[in-house]
Amino acid sequence: MAGERDLLFRDFTTAQRQAFLSLGVAQVHPVQSVLLEETTTGSEMLFIDEGAVSVWVKNVKINELGPNSVVGVSALIEPHPRTARLVAETEVQTRRFGRSRVLQHLEQVSPALFHRFFVNAFEIHMNLIHQCEERIVALSRQLGGD
Repeated sequence: MAGERDLLFRDFTTAQRQAFLSLGVAQVHPVQSVLLEETTTGSEMLFIDEGAVSVWVKNVKINELGPNSVVGVSALIEPHPRTARLVAETEVQTRRFGRSRVLQHLEQVSPALFHRFFVNAFEIHMNLIHQCEERIVALSRQLGGD
């Protein structure tokens, strides 16, 4: 199964992918550091290059993410409060993409590539919603709420 990063770059050439990746700022996060804080307004997308992060909502761990994961893709479309806190479970290497820099770059590419990027981003977001729905159903069944 392709990872989220592969999905985001679907139909990009190698050169187009590399040009986009060059926009990201590489960062290293030590164990237990907070990468993103719940409820703070986010306008950045994050790629997890190496390591593992846990996803927390209201002090409840709901998921873990690893390499090839993309976080915050919807913040590129419209900044909004983060719905979860991300905590490094191991040393984590990320690449952080600021909204304004990404949008400036996308304004310079072909309309077809601009469109493709946002279709791919929307698909990632819809996959996340689907995963959340599946998790809710599974939890409901565990609690006896068939």
